Amino acid sequence: MNRVMANEPDLLKKLLSELQHRRSKSGLVDIELVKGYVSPPRLADYYVRGHLGAGLVAVGDTFLDARTMLADRAQKTFAVPIQQWSEFVDGKELLDGDPVFGDSNVTRIEVWPFDPSTLSEQQLILAVAISYSPREWYANERVAGAVDQLIQPLGFFVDWNNL
Repeated sequence: MNRVMANEPDLLKKLLSELQHRRSKSGLVDIELVKGYVSPPRLADYYVRGHLGAGLVAVGDTFLDARTMLADRAQKTFAVPIQQWSEFVDGKELLDGDPVFGDSNVTRIEVWPFDPSTLSEQQLILAVAISYSPREWYANERVAGAVDQLIQPLGFFVDWNNL
């Protein structure tokens, strides 16, 4: 299987077939192995201030907050396709560096190579899961736990020994 993006048709079925020989004793596949076949969609992160408009797709901690017990950070996180970045950022303030702690008037934007609104719920779960690095999970194990909770029904798991 060639390296693909998370919007690949029938991705979950293809991954589970390709990685069937790499399953753990529990029958699940380590999510880090998926990154050898699927490119993480997060190309860049920006903090912006300004009116966001409608139709943004929640990703990152905001996505996990809506589906697990993980509490979101003060800055909500959404994805914008790279093809729409210039239009999206027009009239907004791009912040240099991290925002002031607790500033909820700032939004974290992840730039993705495709439109996340085209993904099914399962594809979006997988895309969000692989957008985190083990370093991020190590810094915040609650995020790793939330990702693990969502990906296990899909046939994957976070290997806690790698954190």
